[in-house]
Amino acid sequence: MVSECHKVSGESNEMFSDFTQHVIGVPQDCSRSGNVTFDGPGQNEDFGLEQITGNSSDRYKFRTSPIRNVALQPAFFHNGSFTRLEDAVRHHLDVFTSARKLTARASLVSILILPHQWDPLSVWRGLIPILATPINLTDDQFRELVDFVRNGLLDQRAKQRTCES
Repeated sequence: MVSECHKVSGESNEMFSDFTQHVIGVPQDCSRSGNVTFDGPGQNEDFGLEQITGNSSDRYKFRTSPIRNVALQPAFFHNGSFTRLEDAVRHHLDVFTSARKLTARASLVSILILPHQWDPLSVWRGLIPILATPINLTDDQFRELVDFVRNGLLDQRAKQRTCES
């Protein structure tokens, strides 16, 4: 994933993003509460780039977020589907298992609180090829990857400014 979407070459290489739109199978997490109207028949989906282009092949495409200083983020992906960096990294390693787990959570939430139902298969259409096959890491490799993303890409000056604000 780093070699494709979170590139380290080009104009903005220090940000670790290609700043383009990709389908990475981010689970839909849009309730019908509040004053925001979402897409789809249940108004509980965010169609992403399709909202702008009107092209259905752009559905679920979202801009690659920079991962420089990502440790300072309170949530991950366009809709805050994950609140832990470890879970966001796991999603990249196995999109299908990740979406199934969130679907189970969303189903429980919908029974208890929200009218929230979406089809996990829909967010996999157009998935970028690099994510189509799960990537297996040992526990040590996973910890090292998370440590690199959390600490290796963190500018201490950004941390100081955030804490002082």
